[in-house]
Parts: sequence; C-alpha cells; structure tokens
Amino acid sequence: MNYQIELLHSLLNQFLVGESALMTLDGDVLGVRGQQPVTYGTLTTAAGTAAKYLKLQEGDIALLNDPYSGGSLLSEMTFVMAVSEDLLWVSRRPLDTQVKIVKSIEEEGLRIPPTPLRQKNQLNEMILAAMQAHPACPADFVPWLKAQVADLTAGAKKLVDAIELTGFTVTGELIEDYLRISKKAATKKISESASGEARVDVVLDSGELLRLNMEIQDGKISLDFSGTTAAKTVSMTESATYGACFHALSRHYGFTDLANSGSFSVLQITKPSGCWLVGKYPAPTFKGMTCGVAALQSAIELALAQIHHKQESSLGSHCALQFDLQSGSKHALLTLPGGEGAKTSRDGVSAHLDTISLEQLERDFPIKVLRVDQRHSNGGKGKFNGGRGVVMKIEVCGDLSATWMTDLTLHRPRLLKTCSHGDPAEVTLEQGEVAKSLPVLGQQKFAAKDILTLCSGSGGGYGRAE
Repeated sequence: MNYQIELLHSLLNQFLVGESALMTLDGDVLGVRGQQPVTYGTLTTAAGTAAKYLKLQEGDIALLNDPYSGGSLLSEMTFVMAVSEDLLWVSRRPLDTQVKIVKSIEEEGLRIPPTPLRQKNQLNEMILAAMQAHPACPADFVPWLKAQVADLTAGAKKLVDAIELTGFTVTGELIEDYLRISKKAATKKISESASGEARVDVVLDSGELLRLNMEIQDGKISLDFSGTTAAKTVSMTESATYGACFHALSRHYGFTDLANSGSFSVLQITKPSGCWLVGKYPAPTFKGMTCGVAALQSAIELALAQIHHKQESSLGSHCALQFDLQSGSKHALLTLPGGEGAKTSRDGVSAHLDTISLEQLERDFPIKVLRVDQRHSNGGKGKFNGGRGVVMKIEVCGDLSATWMTDLTLHRPRLLKTCSHGDPAEVTLEQGEVAKSLPVLGQQKFAAKDILTLCSGSGGGYGRAE
C-alpha cells in the first residue's frame, strides 16, 4: 500500500468502532466493522435504502430498525448519517433485547422503516413524539435517541477533523485504488489455500433444510443454496444472509479488516427466491438473525473443512442459549455463549459468561443462583477436545415466567471422520424428584422450588483420542 492508502485504512480502523460502516453516496463501501455476522450485509443495505428514499444532506441523520430495510433485530437501532456531501456513516446501537416467539414481525416490537431523525440540524420532534406514543416503544426511548444523535454528531466531527488534519482528500481515484488493493489481498489469501467443491446439509429443528454447495476456484468463492427449503418458523433477510456468509469466510481467510466493496466482489451467492434465506415481510426475523445465522456459520465451517483438509476444525457452538426471565414488569435476558470447536493443533476455547450481576438478578427476580460454571463435559472428545459450554443453575423462589431459545440444530449434520460433535445446549427443569428436559424453544411459567439448569452448547472435538 502507498502512504495515502495506508492512511485511509488506518483512518477507517480508528473511526469504525462497534457495528459500523462508511460508504459513499455512489454506493462504494469503504469499510465495515463489527462483531455481529449480519453487520457485514445489513449496514450497507440500510445506508442504501435510507439514501434512496430520504435524500440525505450533510448533517442529516436517518433512523431505522426494520430488518426488511437493512436492520437486524428490532432491538438494535441503525443510524445513517451524512457526514459530508458524499460520505455516509452507518452505526448500529443496541437497546434491551427480548426473546419473543411470534408469527409476525409486527409482534416482535416497534418496527421503524427509514425515518428522518434530524434534518437541517433540527430533530424531528413530531416523529419522536409519535414513536414514544407507540405501545411497543421502549421506555426512555426518545432521551436515548437524543443522546445517540449527540454522540453521532461528535463522532462525525472527529472524522472530518482527522481528514483535515492529515491534509489528504478522499478522492474517487484513492477509493478506487483502495478497493482494488483490498480485492487483490482477499483473492490472494483465498488462492493460498486449496481449491475445490463441497456440499453440506444442515436441518433445523423447526424443519427447514439448509443446503450449501461451495466452490472455491481462482481466489473466488461461490455459494449456491439451491435446494434450501422455504421458511416454516425461521426466516432471514437477504442482506443478513450475505453478511453472515461474508463474515464466516473472511474470518477463516483473515481479511475481515478489509471488508469493503473490493473484498465483497470475491464472493458470489445464489439463493432460490422462495427459501428461508430470503425472507419476506411480515415473517418474523428474530430466530433467523440468531439460530439461522448459527446454521449458516456451521454449514460454511463444514464445507471449508471438507475442502481445506490441512486446516480442519470441528464445529463450534455458534448460537448462544438465550433465556429471558420475566417477573411483573421486569425482564432480564441471560445469554450463555457456547464453546469453540477444537482445531488440528489445540483444544477449543471454552465459553465464559459475560459480566452479569448475580446479586442484582436475585434482587430483581424471585430466584436464587445456585451455580455458574463451565460444563463438566469437555465438549466433543478427541485428541483435542471442544471448548466447554456454560452452565447456570437457578432455584425459583416465587412466580416466574421465561422464554428461551437454543440453536435449533439438534439434528446433527454429518461431520468429517476426524471430528466429533460437542454437547448440545439444553434446559432442564427439576420439580421435586422429577427432572425433565425442556424443548429447545419455549415459554413457560415456573413456581417456587422449581430448579432450572441452563447449559449452552460445547464445541466439537478433533482427532482420535490417544
């Protein structure tokens, strides 16, 4: 890279924090960053949709969370800001997430299409008031939005100041060179590994089939999902599908930090129009954005393992166990991540529970936390073991409701002979001396003295045990 391109790349890395993207009004994606797989397809779709319908001017900010307009979960707000006359900044910021088992996206929460939040440096107070009056609107939503607008404004100023300080101009020629170099780098990384073809089937517990035919040739990757069935209860948007695929592949080959229009061009995806990877309104998308993404990640990992025999790895547990506690007007979402699959030379990394205040949980809900630990099982067995999942044991001390969801892939896909499956996620209920496993997806009321054991999935093992 020459100095100007290195400067642009460094600027993008410093500016794009969290789930964010920067692109031109002409549609060139300069960079996408984030931890969520769907980010890599949905943010740019959100920006394109907002720019098309709202004609954003410098300083204007649009808001959306509608998955069918480029959003992800309804609990995650996507902001599209025109930071200059030709650059759009997209930033996604989470609110409180709840697990909902519904038949329509309208039942999942407040759905916001691309909406003008600020125009000509003025907040759209009429629209803010209408949002706040909606029965599904989260508490303190408007004050939160105003705080995000202030933060976005400060962030945009830092970007403009940084560009001016460096003394260089983001020209069309510079962008073209940067995207060309990014494509070349991604192509090189893919070409350095084996080429070939693979086919994988993954069946979800809800009945959907995911069929993937992967072909890698000349530094390009083709994913053909012909044979994938229509949605029953799991549905993803087209942009979320693309994002999950690109994220899985770019992480494997090591060019996620070059996520832009250049590297996007090495991936071609074919999807039948009626399959669950191309959901249509009003299908709910919560399960798709969580369990559906996990199924895609598993299918891509399996296909890559078939092609790249020297880089095989066992399946990880990609979908966290989500257990949503409800008592009166309060709720808390417990998210238990799963373990990593073992590699050819090491054990998989075990999962850890994100920082959570057990004392606060016990104050807010009629529960007593008996245990938080890693599962005793070592995950999938082999020369190298899969990473352990997380276990959380709770005693119910009063009336309590919960809604939960695991990864919906208890129908285990076929593995390579060198790999073994890890333990699936599970929820167990003990009532006196009777214990039973609860469904992978459910909603139920619990009473005092009930004991709940929540276990996230473990990663698979690799190799033969010695």
